[in-house]
Amino acid sequence: MKIAFYVYPTAFQSPGGGEILLLKTKEYLEKEGVRVKLFDPWNDKLKDFDILHVFGSVKDALSMMEAARRAGVKNVLSTICWYSLRAAWGNYGSLKTRSGAVLRHAAKVFCPFVPSERKRMMDIADVLIPNSESESNQIERFFLVPKKKIVVIPNAVDSIFARAKPNSFIEKFGFQDFVLCVGRIEPRKNQLGMVRALSGTKVQFVIIGDPVKTYPEYYQACRKAAGNNIHFLGGIPHDSEMLGSAYAACNTFLLASWLETPGLAALEAGLAGAKIIVTREGAAQEYFRDFVSYVDPNDSSDILRKTLTAVERPKDTLLQDHIRQNFLWEHTVKKTLEIYRKLLHNNAL
Repeated sequence: MKIAFYVYPTAFQSPGGGEILLLKTKEYLEKEGVRVKLFDPWNDKLKDFDILHVFGSVKDALSMMEAARRAGVKNVLSTICWYSLRAAWGNYGSLKTRSGAVLRHAAKVFCPFVPSERKRMMDIADVLIPNSESESNQIERFFLVPKKKIVVIPNAVDSIFARAKPNSFIEKFGFQDFVLCVGRIEPRKNQLGMVRALSGTKVQFVIIGDPVKTYPEYYQACRKAAGNNIHFLGGIPHDSEMLGSAYAACNTFLLASWLETPGLAALEAGLAGAKIIVTREGAAQEYFRDFVSYVDPNDSSDILRKTLTAVERPKDTLLQDHIRQNFLWEHTVKKTLEIYRKLLHNNAL
């Protein structure tokens, strides 16, 4: 079995959860003995592979999926997509930008039969892999995909975060008992909303993440709104011991995004023992159940109130145990491998 992994060309210019999903799936499949290659369109030939696995429903990958189909190679698509009217309207940007997002959302809701490149990707795929039941339901509804083509595989985290220690982060940066947010600084992550809610309060709010270059004005707005209790540390590599140390050192992890499916950083922080506040928009509740607090990303008072409540609550291990039992890579990657085997043997999913 030889698998080619592919993603739209600019994905790793601003890597996030989707790119971590790709790399970790590759790492753990290889531990299972599967040959996986990051497909190089300059040198690799599709005919040399059994399966093309595409990460993300971004239209730039469509031509590669079409080429794979012509070559007789099976297509697997990890969809990584979500549609939300509130996120479309409440997101950062001009009235024109937000109106356009709302219209695109309405088109999917009311006219799912209308052709689009994303719909074409889902039609071509032999298997679609969303990471939640709610995302699966959206794919069925908005793209008219038959349920038999869809297999839900939850996102996962590396068990190394359960062993993270706070010392390194505290010694380097000097922060203790703080609230943490980790993620690319961009409108969807809603750092501006969190900054506005917490600026000038007693909460020390630490933001780890690089600004997305296509939204320079958004980063500047975040900096402008930040009081002395808001701290921007820049990005920390995902494979760095320092990231796990930051999770372990924080009192509470806050991710009040416009949507999450479910928020890889929140899973990692939870496994490291942090208390979690996460957006109610998206699929987070399928993962975190009653172990965390949920927040309205459009309500500054809700963000502040939930944060102040969380920081006063003692830590426990309930969420950590829940994540360890259900969302580790060594468990979820076996489901991906099962899909590959069934595809290659023409068995029903």
